[in-house]
Amino acid sequence: MVETDLTRIFEEQFAKPTSAVEAQAGLAAMGDEFPAGLETYSWASRTELRRVADQVGITGVGVMVDLGCGRGGPGLWVAGTTDARLIGVDIAESALERARALATRLGVEATFQIGSFEAVGLADDAADLVMSFDAFLFTPDKQAAFAEIARVLRPGGRLVMTSWDYHDQPRNRPPQVDDHRPLAKAAGLSVVAYEETEDWRGRCVRFADFLLDRVDDMAREANVSVEEMGEALADMRASIDLMTRRVLLIAEHPHR
Repeated sequence: MVETDLTRIFEEQFAKPTSAVEAQAGLAAMGDEFPAGLETYSWASRTELRRVADQVGITGVGVMVDLGCGRGGPGLWVAGTTDARLIGVDIAESALERARALATRLGVEATFQIGSFEAVGLADDAADLVMSFDAFLFTPDKQAAFAEIARVLRPGGRLVMTSWDYHDQPRNRPPQVDDHRPLAKAAGLSVVAYEETEDWRGRCVRFADFLLDRVDDMAREANVSVEEMGEALADMRASIDLMTRRVLLIAEHPHR
């Protein structure tokens, strides 16, 4: 199953040290918008982190859930700048271990637990806000994922997430969609905003090309052959052409 494969892949990925080359590529691609020091595994920008923090203020958040939290940086930044209590959820225990360590270094209290988009592992109405950066593309059943998010959101709670709309299916990925709004609405969520990220394609291309130019360094970091790394990076570069847009989605659960 795709989910099982992804669990193994991410367990292995997050068990490795953070890539110095990828951090350099992120800075080259995003400039001042790159949130250095957060060990991000996404395109989360400084502007987007502030947007999430603004939603915390708007909704009076007590409990914030970061789905697909990875190493935890974006959620910890928001929690550290607001009064929200953070629960990070990811399919990989190695990611959660890194998130707990980062929380200690940043001095932010948070809880991290195993879960997925389709099975978060929280009670009904447990969250005031759900956030997610660029992880939703990995869920194999996106409609079920939206339904699960709606279940854990309290009435009046909000979802803030980024992901990609695709016009064709990328290789080695779960099924993708061309527009997330109908799925959110079908789950009972009211779409408040659906905004295309500025210069998203340029950022993706600059990032991929930076890594391709340094494929030898990437291979050494990952302890794989240059050929294997080159193939993986070329696949990533090709997938950009299948994307229609990267979007910031804000949706509200108006009722139960």
